[in-house]
Amino acid sequence: MEKLMNFMQTHFEPIAAKVEKNKFVSSIKNGMVALISVLIIGSFTLIISSLGNMFPEGTVIKEFFVANADMLNLPFNYTFGLLAVYCAITISYNHAKQIKVPVLHSIVAAIMVTLILNTKFVEGNLVTEFLDSRGLFIAIMGSLLAVETLGLFIRKNITIRIKGLPEMVAATFESVIPMVTILCGSVLLSIFVQNMTGGLIIPEALTQMLAPAINSVDTPYAIFIISFLEMLFWFIGLNGYAILIGVVLPFTTQYLGANAAAFANGEAIPHVFAPNFWDYFMGFTGSGITGALVILAIMSKSKEIKAVGKASFVPMIFTISEPVVFGLPICFNPYLFIPFVFGTPILATIQWFVFHVGLVRPPIVNVGGTPIFLANYLSTMDWRAVILAACVLFAAIAMYYPFFKMYEKSVLKEEAEVSERDQAFAELDLDF
Repeated sequence: MEKLMNFMQTHFEPIAAKVEKNKFVSSIKNGMVALISVLIIGSFTLIISSLGNMFPEGTVIKEFFVANADMLNLPFNYTFGLLAVYCAITISYNHAKQIKVPVLHSIVAAIMVTLILNTKFVEGNLVTEFLDSRGLFIAIMGSLLAVETLGLFIRKNITIRIKGLPEMVAATFESVIPMVTILCGSVLLSIFVQNMTGGLIIPEALTQMLAPAINSVDTPYAIFIISFLEMLFWFIGLNGYAILIGVVLPFTTQYLGANAAAFANGEAIPHVFAPNFWDYFMGFTGSGITGALVILAIMSKSKEIKAVGKASFVPMIFTISEPVVFGLPICFNPYLFIPFVFGTPILATIQWFVFHVGLVRPPIVNVGGTPIFLANYLSTMDWRAVILAACVLFAAIAMYYPFFKMYEKSVLKEEAEVSERDQAFAELDLDF
């Protein structure tokens, strides 16, 4: 491990540190970290609303959760359901501060671009379903582009300047021309994409185009490719699960039916890749087996990382990965790219072989919304699945550890610099 750490620090860390200091990557990272409060709120409300799944049909508690499902899901819909909008605010705020352009108008421009490119009108009604995590990639890129456009127009003096006005009013007039340009450009792009794709908006088209065209998903090759693509999409801010599920779910649901029938008849279980294999084994503790990072974060020397780990622990139990993916963050974090994007598919493929050779019974039922370990057992009705899940978690911790320690080192350095500045200001003993 020490030799690996030395090798990584010598050859990989300088590249990662250089990428991390890039202004765009920095703005994305800081913007994602700022989303942590929204993610925590949404995660806990989702956990509360999913508790009803743990009670049998016909019970009073189960009926209460079913009858009040819409009301209980409201907090989740207003957090995760509008994640792209919150992302546009946080990223545009950080990028505007970094390149020194008006913050308020940058935020407005970013929200405008996000709404235009992630929504559409159908029969007079505004469709907003892609303002959730599926619209994150567009929100990220659109926000950066909007702020850069605003900055370019201001630097080139392509603005309306009226002397003698208060600063806030003057800044408003100054932003008119770039804002009109951003608005028109976004509308034209949305119209163009919809005309070219038969009415699909950009995130909708991406979801369809990026879904792999495969005839079977219950092979080690398919498992590796699906997991790799899911992690890659998550890394760049796209909801990989949402992109792939439309193509994969019909197959896995069919496999689940065959598994359940075989189990009922006392026959050998024919398939591995039933839905809960993805949910509770490939994605144990969350997409990317992020529970490993949550545990490492809780033990971190960095106050910032430790806080994210503590906040992500309960969501991890319910396989909710967003708090750590966007809060640590993993998204656009060069330090964690290799284990997250390449390591996760390897662990997923190994698990497929464990099930395939019969060491653990493959999933035979679907138990959505159930805590980890209990879900591993209930979905397979095999106690060995719990042992497998624990082994996977330990393997993921070992996989992430050297990369996490490098990232932790960079964060500790930033925290030390901030602490030194705070100490210097404190020693000045200024009294205003």
